[in-house]
Amino acid sequence: MYKVLIPVSLVFLLTACGGTAPDVTEETQTEVTAPKGELDPTAPAEAENAEFVSFDELSSGNVEEGAGVSIQGTVEELADDIAFPSFIVGDGESQVYVRNMAETPVEVGDRITADGIFEGKAEEMPMISASLIEKAE
Repeated sequence: MYKVLIPVSLVFLLTACGGTAPDVTEETQTEVTAPKGELDPTAPAEAENAEFVSFDELSSGNVEEGAGVSIQGTVEELADDIAFPSFIVGDGESQVYVRNMAETPVEVGDRITADGIFEGKAEEMPMISASLIEKAE
């Protein structure tokens, strides 16, 4: 009896596992855009309207989150960020964390101007998502 039951159950299992494979469709990329009326941190055109702010203004909270800002300083430390390269910029007294959305290569000691969007504070340090980074000559 067991000799007949085992092959029959195998046949049922194999037929249950069979079938046609689902159709595979070609994946397409979806373009993501910022909602209307908000600044897009990845668009250099948005950074052109940035206003120069001091490190003290960013630290004190006088700048509204989402505002276009421009800062000047020296790269003091490179940081690891999962999505974008990042670094810390200082002016001698204060520091600002910069997410390098432009992926512009920078090194410690470079004097830069970063235009982008003020994102608030990250671990008690002001954070900017910069879409335009220029090195001073």
